[in-house]
Parts: sequence; C-alpha cells; structure tokens
Amino acid sequence: MFDNFRDKVDLFEKIIEGYGGASKGKEKYIFRKNIGEQGKIFPDGAFFGCINKEENYSGAYQDLSVVVFPSNESEDKDDKWIVALAVGIIGYRNDYDIASIPGTRRMFINNLRGLDEKSFIKNDFLDIESKDGFKNFCECQEIPESLDNSVNKYQQVVLSSTIVAPNSEACERIMRLYLAIYAKIRMWPTNKAHRAAISQALKNNNAIVRYEEDNIKKLLENRKYIVLQGAPGTGKTRMAKRLAAGGSVFFTQFHAETSYSDFIYGILPRVNSEDLKYDEKYGVFVEAIKAAENNKNKNIYLIIDEINRANLSNVLGSAFYLFEPTMQESNITIDVCPGVKLGKLPENLYVIATMNTADRSLAVVDFALRRRFAWYTMVPHAVDVDDDELYFCEEEFNTIKGIFEQYASDDELNVMPGQAYFIVKKDIKDEHIEERLRYEILPLIKEYILDGMLVRAKDDFVNYFRERINEEMFR
Repeated sequence: MFDNFRDKVDLFEKIIEGYGGASKGKEKYIFRKNIGEQGKIFPDGAFFGCINKEENYSGAYQDLSVVVFPSNESEDKDDKWIVALAVGIIGYRNDYDIASIPGTRRMFINNLRGLDEKSFIKNDFLDIESKDGFKNFCECQEIPESLDNSVNKYQQVVLSSTIVAPNSEACERIMRLYLAIYAKIRMWPTNKAHRAAISQALKNNNAIVRYEEDNIKKLLENRKYIVLQGAPGTGKTRMAKRLAAGGSVFFTQFHAETSYSDFIYGILPRVNSEDLKYDEKYGVFVEAIKAAENNKNKNIYLIIDEINRANLSNVLGSAFYLFEPTMQESNITIDVCPGVKLGKLPENLYVIATMNTADRSLAVVDFALRRRFAWYTMVPHAVDVDDDELYFCEEEFNTIKGIFEQYASDDELNVMPGQAYFIVKKDIKDEHIEERLRYEILPLIKEYILDGMLVRAKDDFVNYFRERINEEMFR
C-alpha cells in the first residue's frame, strides 16, 4: 500500500477548494470515502471522491462524480490507482443534460489524449449499461487484483478513467485535471483565482497537434493519393499547393458538370473549319500522366479541388482502377484513352484532392474511392500569421470554436468556419473582423441552424452576435 495514501486524500479535497468547491462556508459537493480507519489497511473496493451536493452522505447515489479507486498492494511499486468520472449506480437524475452535451465528453478527449498515462473514455456518456469497454481497458492495463472489486462493481458507470501510479507526480496532475473539468461542468468557480487554477490544470494537455504539414507530407509520400477534407477556411487548397511546391503542378477544380471528357479524354469539333472535323482533347489527368512519364526524376502533382462536387464514377471511368497506391506492375492494363495504356500510375505522380465537408448537397464519396485515397481532416486551429499586414483575431476564433466544441456533434464539427475567416487586415482589424462576423460568419451559422444543425447552440450564438456586433440572428 502506498505509504502517503492519506496525504493524497487530503490533497483531493484541497484541490476542490481551490477550484471553487465551497462558497461562503458552504460546500458545493459531498465528499465520500471508504478507506478504513486511520492506521489500518483500507478494504478492497476502497474509494474516495466527490458527488453532487444534492445526494446523501451514504448509500447509493445518482449523477456525475469524480472518484479515485486506490489499490492495496503489498509493495508500493505495484500500486496503480484509477482516477475516474463515474455515474452513481442509480443512474442519472439531474445530470442527464450535462452528460448529453458533446462538450462534456470532448473536454476529457482533448485533455487526456497524448498523455503518457493510459486512459479510457466511453463513446457515449449517456450509456450506463455497457461494460465491455472499461472492462477490456482494465484487462489490457493489468490492474492490481485489489482493484477487482471496484472494477466489477462500477464497470458499467465509469465514463472516463486514467490509471496512475500513486507515488508519481502524475497522480496529482491527473486528479487536478479531472476535478478541473468537473468544476467547470458544475460551474463552481466564483472568482479569478478559481478560474485561473482550472485553466492551469487544463493548460497544455492537448499534446497531439492534429494539423501539421510534416505529417501530411509523410502521408502523401507513403500513400501517393490523399484527400484533404474540412470546412471552408481550413486551408485545404493552400496546403495542397504547399505540398506540391518544388514539383510540376497540374490543377483542376471539379464542379457538377465536370465529365470524363474534361478530366481524362474527349473529342471536340473544330469550330473554325469549313468541314466538320474533330480534335482530340486530353484532360488534365492524362496530361499529368504524360508529364510524369516524360520526367521520371521529377515529382508531378495533380491537385483536384472540390473532388466531391462531381459524379466521380462518371468522371474517372475505368481510370478508377489505377488509384491503388500498392498496385504492382502486371499484365493487366487499363485503356485510359487512345494511346495511353497503363498497368499502374507512374511512381512520381501524386494526387492531392480537397473536399468540403460543410456542403451537404455534394456527391457522396463511395467506399471504393475512400479505400484508394488516404483521408486527412483539416480542423480549424489558431495560427501565427507570418504577414505583417495581417492579423489573426484569436478571441473571436476561440469564442466560436468554444461554442462548436460544447454543442456540436462529431458530424457538426465538420462545418465549423476555419481559421481563414478570422485573418483580417491589421490596420483595420476591428472594422474588418466586425464585417466578417456580420456578413460572413453570422449568415453561415444561421444557415446551419435553419438546416436543423447546432440546435442546442442556438442561444449561445444568438447572444454572442448580439453582444459582439449588436446584431440579431433571428428577428
């Protein structure tokens, strides 16, 4: 058993106080513990934690709680503790709405991913019936036998959990993190000190950088054919052009009327001839292939902007078969067009496509094409502008992003306005960002809401635009 166990119990309560867990002498939580008497080894199934202030001091409880399950091994080095967000075994009473908001689960995802400590996060925080996910997680982590009772009893109601060594600095850090999120969803903070302490606990925990040019370059080198997908303003086309820098670039933009004859091969009448004559027209795809075959020591890049705007089956035809990054040369050839037969695409030909995830009217990309391309999602992110004449409006960006992260479903996150909307001219930045908010961002978000999306975020958006630019979203 960890020698300083009871110090951690005391620390747990001190952390709560620092996050605003008490106001005017009244506690906003109930502290529970089952750790035995002072000086004695605590029992199997031991725990300590905080629950909703409306619950009782003993017995089964309801709603969300932060609980620590300590192990009881003979050697300190073998101890592993589980820090968890859990629902009382009776289920939900007042916290169903909190648990149903995507942002509650998302806070744990954003702050736990990338850490050295192993964590489990349930896919659905309203699910307090299934137990396999947490059970399998514990089995993979080889938790101590002294935790078996706790795991077996609460495995259905654990929503998020992290395993830590109690004698490590990570133990305090993880307790602070869980309690900081709990304090936020309970709205405990009442002053700047509380809010600063919570911000510090959650600071720099998002260790994974999802948007990174080097990662995309490696993906392109390995897979050859990639799709950069994301909402408008996330820099998809700009990134495609950066990836292609240093090579020969062929660019095309798909639209609803793009056809096989536009992209691959067609025959056009010669309009200036006295007699009816036809000319062959090679599309950008064939032109890129020829360039790759004639310049084998040079990389050739074909950029297809808005790939999902066209009917891809009609546009690609039999060339669809060639988009296979692991394809080996064989005696099977595809007649791409007259004079061009291929068993595989040239090794030095790379295809970079972009796809707008916000436009629901566009063609659906089938699974066969998805298998042939690697897909990289471009997410809105803060940027350091490297142009002295431009300015990134971080405050406005973070506010809009915060509302999306709180209320948007996984699918709805794909329509969040990208960072480009918040880059303005530096010398008129206040005027420029107000114009962006009024004439671009507000109408865009209003359209989403009218389309049945982001329903729970409606009031937050209405209040934000009213206060920020004195504009009513709905009159």
